[in-house]
Amino acid sequence: MLDGRERDGVFETEESVNYLEATVSSGSGKAKDDTRKLFKAIAEHNRKGTLKVAIGWFVTKNEPTADQRKEVQEIGKGQVRAVSFSQFQQSLIDVRAYLSARSNHSFGSVQDFTSSSLTPSVPFVELGLSSMLGQALSVREVIEQLLVGKHFAITGQYGAGKSMTLREIFVRLHDKYVKGVTPKFPVYINLREHSGQRDPVEILERHARSIGFESPPSLIRAWRAGFVILLADGFDEIASLGVQGSWKKLKDLRMRSLEGIRKLIRDSVNVGVVVGGRSHYFESEHELGSALGLRNPTSLSMDEFSDEQMKTFLSAFPSVDGNASLPAWLPTRPLLLGYLASKDLLAGFNGSITPLDAVDGWDYLLDRIYQREQQIETNLDGATLRRILERASTMARSSEDGLGPITRSSLVAVFNEVCGYEPDEQGLLAIQRLPGLGIHRAEDESRCFVDKELAAVCTGTELFRFFETPYEIVKNQIWVDSMSSCERCINPVGAETTIRKIRAKGDARGLVRQTVAFLNTRTDISCARGDVASVVVAGDFELDIPLSVKEMNYSPTNIDFHRGMVDLSRLSFSHCLFDHIAIENDIPMDRLPRFDQCLFDRVTGRISAQDLPEDKFSVSCEYGAFDEIGTNGAIRATQMSIGEKVLLITLRKLFVQSLSGRAEGALYRGLDVDERRCVADVLALLKRHQLATEYSRGDGIIWLPVRKALGRVKRILNAPVQCGEAIVRDAKEIA
Repeated sequence: MLDGRERDGVFETEESVNYLEATVSSGSGKAKDDTRKLFKAIAEHNRKGTLKVAIGWFVTKNEPTADQRKEVQEIGKGQVRAVSFSQFQQSLIDVRAYLSARSNHSFGSVQDFTSSSLTPSVPFVELGLSSMLGQALSVREVIEQLLVGKHFAITGQYGAGKSMTLREIFVRLHDKYVKGVTPKFPVYINLREHSGQRDPVEILERHARSIGFESPPSLIRAWRAGFVILLADGFDEIASLGVQGSWKKLKDLRMRSLEGIRKLIRDSVNVGVVVGGRSHYFESEHELGSALGLRNPTSLSMDEFSDEQMKTFLSAFPSVDGNASLPAWLPTRPLLLGYLASKDLLAGFNGSITPLDAVDGWDYLLDRIYQREQQIETNLDGATLRRILERASTMARSSEDGLGPITRSSLVAVFNEVCGYEPDEQGLLAIQRLPGLGIHRAEDESRCFVDKELAAVCTGTELFRFFETPYEIVKNQIWVDSMSSCERCINPVGAETTIRKIRAKGDARGLVRQTVAFLNTRTDISCARGDVASVVVAGDFELDIPLSVKEMNYSPTNIDFHRGMVDLSRLSFSHCLFDHIAIENDIPMDRLPRFDQCLFDRVTGRISAQDLPEDKFSVSCEYGAFDEIGTNGAIRATQMSIGEKVLLITLRKLFVQSLSGRAEGALYRGLDVDERRCVADVLALLKRHQLATEYSRGDGIIWLPVRKALGRVKRILNAPVQCGEAIVRDAKEIA
């Protein structure tokens, strides 16, 4: 209140006193009245003889009209300025300059499929965003809640479209600001560019400099004033976590590596926040929220493409028939589909190889891809090019997700090792466009694998070569270096690839004995020990001679010890990290491996450490949680029928524990007698309702989850009674 009259604002800085009147009116009368008030306040201030300059601001929601500007100019006598809110905000920060600079910088992993452009040529196709409660939100709904300060976490697998979705949120918020719908503007931060930073101001300053924005301090002022909406992409890319030396403290390492972004979010007042990253990076939703500093966040997971979304997406590629039937094992993720379509690898694809699982499917597709590549390359045959890709997959295993990046110099070294000579100009071009690798960063020409299961089949094939000729493989220094530095064992798809090739070769026992005997002569290549142990356990290959594994990370592999297992008593693990092991009740304990000073995140089938045999699990082992019947315990505790319970348990095994398929026998494990009687009927329902397909191999039947049904399955698992799915009603009728 000044002189008995209300003022919208008086702001005093070190150099000036600013008198403010703000209005949504476009009338000249309001301009006349407010300008008189402002001019009077300025005149009284000047009479006091202070050295500070007095400035009057007449601020309108939209651009001031010509009549309003005329009144302000005549009455204000040059001491009152007529500006829109957007113009007034630019005294704090030039938002349009920031948005322009940000639009010319990379958005996470977003890149065009056919070029190194940062702007994708394929239009955005919105994917479903599902909450833990089964609620689906659209991008529009997320934006509406961001504008009122809501916090979100968006998670998904590699290539699921997280960065594209965050970029779309940025674009729509950009448009809303430009149109004057909101005074808030989006700030999109690539977290991988801020490893090691712990101060929010330092993060914002580096972000501003990296995109070429000329006034970093103004961005900090706008953030503190609550004018921004914070979009942070890649919380899983800030730091790479290993086992050695700190294998007991993964959660502490994650907390420390995310300290900077956590402080930035916690210090953001009245600011909407959305962060994105890989699924399963955190142990729980609670850790995700606390590690990132999110307040009451809504956690959303990326769904994969539905049939309609897939058709819409593929319609942007002229060579692809949008109505073509794709195999069930092929992930319906935007990055992979876009990659295959842009390389014309889906042209004429009519699903003729369906059904195959991920292992045989990718093996087939790689043969198909490199037969085509052989016709393009005159100097290199397809088998050699594929061998280069497989050796590159071994090198990529040292990264957190096993996908890369792989530098240009590393690819040249792989070429030299596989071919025995330096690549010429044509060879350099060949490895730069090697099918299976996508652009990681255009600026340094680095590459990464476009799919985790594709990379796993490549690493599995490389491991099989080690089983065949261990003495020859170790002559390759890149392989030796990779197997000596990597701390994460081969994933289940890679292990299954090796297992099938061993069985197809014949004399599995001889190959395993030969490989283990060789490993016992080496003190390096520790990762090869861990890989061989994975193959031995998953393939039920009995050991004739001892094998010890040290300091290996077995997450996120699920290891099952079942009644029919072979004797693994000659296998031992020391200082290893396990995500989940399951032990059936009546398993012969003398066949179990020995575990010493290992860390287990979760043990199912046992209720405590005292429930484990001391001669197999040393007292120095540590455990995160026990659960007598695992994640299926909550299901069994409900009042649902046996058929419904078996349906939910089976869906968890197919869609939660593994998306690459499960052997039919594994779907019976852990069930009691009555539950086992329902499995065949439940599998028939899954097939009839298009949630799973069967694939018959020589050694048994594999059940493959239909990936595009992932959204439906999430709704069933989150709310089986309320989901309205017919399969739940049908399961209830199973006798």
